[in-house]
Amino acid sequence: MHEEQTVVSTPEKASFLKPVIQIAVMVTVIVSAILTIFAWPVATATPKNLPVGVTSNVPNLTQGIQTQFDQQQPGVFKFIEYNDLAAAKTAIAHREVYGALVLTDEAQMLIASGSSPVVAQLLENLSLKLGAQLTALGGSDVVSFTVEDLAPLGTKDPRGAGLSAGSLPLIIAGIVVGLLGSMRLRKTSQKFLVSGLAATLASFSIVSILNLWLGSLQGNYFLEVAVVALSIAAVSLVVMGAAALAGRVGLLLIIGLFFIIGNPIAGVSMPVELYPTGFGAFGQYLPLGAEIHLLRSISYFPEASTVTQWATLGGWFALGVLLLVIAPERKEAKA
Repeated sequence: MHEEQTVVSTPEKASFLKPVIQIAVMVTVIVSAILTIFAWPVATATPKNLPVGVTSNVPNLTQGIQTQFDQQQPGVFKFIEYNDLAAAKTAIAHREVYGALVLTDEAQMLIASGSSPVVAQLLENLSLKLGAQLTALGGSDVVSFTVEDLAPLGTKDPRGAGLSAGSLPLIIAGIVVGLLGSMRLRKTSQKFLVSGLAATLASFSIVSILNLWLGSLQGNYFLEVAVVALSIAAVSLVVMGAAALAGRVGLLLIIGLFFIIGNPIAGVSMPVELYPTGFGAFGQYLPLGAEIHLLRSISYFPEASTVTQWATLGGWFALGVLLLVIAPERKEAKA
């Protein structure tokens, strides 16, 4: 008696293996792309044209310092001359420069940790290096810079780690609201309502944690709540609007833009000048980049202009409203 053997045909083998291979290749491509987007800007980060003020009583000293550092570290610093100490401090307060060298009766290095702890450390190292060079030129006179932080981080969070770590929930909040609203709500009015309500509640919670508890934010509590609420509402509305207009494709594109692309280049852990050319500037026109810049300005630089950042968040909010408003009209036109 012969046992029957089951023979699998070539087409059946192909149909069996095809989805397996497709999934494996798709996951590999997606993971590699995400890793590249997140790791590449950080791994290739180099300071470029960091604006630093200079004020001194020596004519043409700024140009001399620029020439010297261009020979040693080409393109790292961009030195800007100011007439006096008050002008240099004003420039720092307006976020026009990250710090300033003061070479008058007393050698000083003015820094602003609230703008970027990374750059503040670079400027402290710069003052040590410049002090050693000036000492060598002066012979017996030792030149030592006094470091003054004009925008120090909070005592509860002296490294600024809270805001850096909190950036992920800041962008995820809007995306989650948008996803849930797209999946569970059918009426446009419901989507507007959930966006506003969730943004309000979440913003009070987030700012209470970062400001009142962790001390990572130092500014006006209600103004910071307004920033976070506007950002969450803007992101959630754009997500829901894109989903209503273009389905899953629109949803994936917007989430990819806001989270996968926007998160690594938002300027959270390092300033825009350290990113590959153009990436840092682009990140400032996405919701998270504008939000982080606003929160830092409110906390540490109340005199700095924030018109661009408010306009950026307002623009995304308006886009989300527009997408949701026109989406039902397009669906009715197709019916």
